[in-house]
Amino acid sequence: MRTSFNKRKTGILATLVAVLASMALSYGQSPCDTLYFDSHGYEIRGYFYKSGTPASPTLIFSQGFMETGDIWNIGKTLSAKGINVFTFDFRGCFESVGKQSLSNSLEDIGAALSFIKSDDLAAKYPLDTTRLVVGGYSFGGHMSMIQAVNDPSIKRVISISGGDLGIFAQQLDASQDLQIAYSGYFREIEKPDGPVDFEFEVPIKELLLNREHFDIYNQSAKLADVDILMVGGLDDSTVSMEDHILPLYRQLKKNKSQNIRCLIYQTNHSYKNVSGQLMHDLYDWIMYSKSR
Repeated sequence: MRTSFNKRKTGILATLVAVLASMALSYGQSPCDTLYFDSHGYEIRGYFYKSGTPASPTLIFSQGFMETGDIWNIGKTLSAKGINVFTFDFRGCFESVGKQSLSNSLEDIGAALSFIKSDDLAAKYPLDTTRLVVGGYSFGGHMSMIQAVNDPSIKRVISISGGDLGIFAQQLDASQDLQIAYSGYFREIEKPDGPVDFEFEVPIKELLLNREHFDIYNQSAKLADVDILMVGGLDDSTVSMEDHILPLYRQLKKNKSQNIRCLIYQTNHSYKNVSGQLMHDLYDWIMYSKSR
């Protein structure tokens, strides 16, 4: 059963803005190969961190749409330990061409996956495309899960504070103040002053009109054959344990054959104070978790 939005929780928007500002100052771009790929006619900017180990697994990692660079040094850290990492800026974000929307972001993840499997990339990097993991953080975590709902070729997914946009749509329905706050937030980060070029004048309307498509909870049966790592923070007020992580985890557990793990840290939405442990745990799950 879903957890309803607690109207007494305030400051979600302020927390999100503060976290993103802190992360922008704390995490720089690590050395990597900058690559460009096509997503439905738009040029997307990606960052490839190459492992020096032959036949390494590859993590395709989607960040929050307001972030760029090597968050938590995930690319630098995991590639040094034997995992290729490919990240990218969603369409309409930072240097990627086009306009950002939920549907466009899903297309971008699919295009990134096709790019990683392409002959062109194989000529440059000797990738083992049988060992692919699709994952992401915040917005990217949710989008990675939804992409797995729609793409049966995806067998392993990581969602770090990804939440569920279906649950978020319920929260928006319950709070006009939350709708106003997020509409204002999106205006603040819109280009040319911010990093994002939105396709829709009011971005949350796309979600409210198409919530079933972006709802993980009610489509969880489609993930029965997917190995999933969920990560949440006890002090995360943006994607809370009570409203997002635990309800979704329990719903996914109803798929009895599913291999699912949930890691919980004493941290907020930034994971800044536990980033080292997070990288260690991600490495262990990617390398040693037994896929069916």
